[in-house]
Amino acid sequence: MNFQKYFELGIGTVPVILSTPHGGFLKPKAIADKLVGVQIADKNKFLISKRIIQVLKQNFNIEIYYILSKIHRSKIDFNRPPRAFSAFNHSSTEAKQIHHKYHEQIQKFYQECVDKFNKCLFIDLHGFTKPSEDYPDIIFGNLFGNTLKIQNAKKLWGITEMVDSLSKSFSLDDGLGITNFNLGYSGGYITHQFYKKKLVNAFQIEVAKHIRESRFLTKIFIESFVSAIRNCLS
Repeated sequence: MNFQKYFELGIGTVPVILSTPHGGFLKPKAIADKLVGVQIADKNKFLISKRIIQVLKQNFNIEIYYILSKIHRSKIDFNRPPRAFSAFNHSSTEAKQIHHKYHEQIQKFYQECVDKFNKCLFIDLHGFTKPSEDYPDIIFGNLFGNTLKIQNAKKLWGITEMVDSLSKSFSLDDGLGITNFNLGYSGGYITHQFYKKKLVNAFQIEVAKHIRESRFLTKIFIESFVSAIRNCLS
């Protein structure tokens, strides 16, 4: 099977991995629709991720590892375990293979980062719709700190820089303590895969829909995200 049809992949030169599992747009008829679970994709997340990768490479000569789903969430949800019916239609062998390949590639990237750099920063990028105005613009999920293993000078490498940078323009919840806001966004199946992994800081970032729908706010988000990556690498 040609998995390049369903993912966009890139090999990095720094120990940072970006995953975007819900930004896909392809709806191949050969793959049956899911019967249960969320059917809506994270609007503009694929393009936002592409722009982050482009700015890092073109402006700062930083090449990160990345895997971006091109397949729509109505077909496959990579942030659900394969046993779940909300992950894919279990009548589709192809969907099962694609789901497995996405996670296999993430683990290959992780192992390569650890082997080459002795550390890894894994970021899973998502989108959500604020259910009420008091919700933060951005919510971090890290299983309440349990997928964060690396500290530099008493700072949690990667997430400290990301929180510092994004908080200059947006309200956020860093996910380190249990709050009314992050309980539902504490970390999905992808983040859970790093619970027992060593030498890695892994977290998901949920970005509110109004940011992703505004060109101005999207630009600020991308600039802040890129700045955070540069800071954690320096």
